[in-house]
Amino acid sequence: MRALTGELLLSAWDRGTAEHDIDRALTMLAFAMPETSREELAELSIAERNALLLQLRAITFGPVLNGYATCSACAAPLEFALPVDSLLAYEQQLPAAPREWREDAQTFHLRPVNSNALLAALSASDAEQAEERLLSCCLTISGLHQASVEFSPASVREKFEQVNASAEIVCTLDCPACAKRETLDLDIVRFLWTEVRRAALRLLCEIHELACAYGWSERAIVTMSPSRRNAYREMLNA
Repeated sequence: MRALTGELLLSAWDRGTAEHDIDRALTMLAFAMPETSREELAELSIAERNALLLQLRAITFGPVLNGYATCSACAAPLEFALPVDSLLAYEQQLPAAPREWREDAQTFHLRPVNSNALLAALSASDAEQAEERLLSCCLTISGLHQASVEFSPASVREKFEQVNASAEIVCTLDCPACAKRETLDLDIVRFLWTEVRRAALRLLCEIHELACAYGWSERAIVTMSPSRRNAYREMLNA
């Protein structure tokens, strides 16, 4: 895996700008992991995908996630700093593994949700249809792929939640103002994309500034190290 810097950063931002969050996650990973095809990345469970995104965040922007939230009880601002290592350890406690069991003389095989399943559910007309599409993508009964899950027992939905428990990254914060404990769902895709977007726009500003001053091409400026770009910008602003 390689960090999203320079041309890789701009390419990931350029492609991801018009994409849905599900595709953006694949785009960021595809640029960071050229040895792995986009199709292979799309087949990873969401927990596996999130773990890779956390690793990508660490090597690109640092090992600690700094963020902000608001207390639901008193509206006080909350700041948090989450080490990536701790989040990865939490993910490993809930492995996303397929489940197989027998019920009513049928064999059920349920695999974790992946990006392809989420994309299939994206065009659903309502939440119920989206759930049915997710289950349809992940569930096999008696060795035959189920096109509909309307006859699936309630145990399927219960095991679905268990299999995909690690797909959600949850953290807790205690409000310093009122002591209420907040439980936050950390969307690593949106978190990382926000940072990628900000870094890309900042780099474009640097390119614009140096290109106007020196007449250099975008490629020449992008291939410079950040320290060299900063040195030239400091001289311009001296």
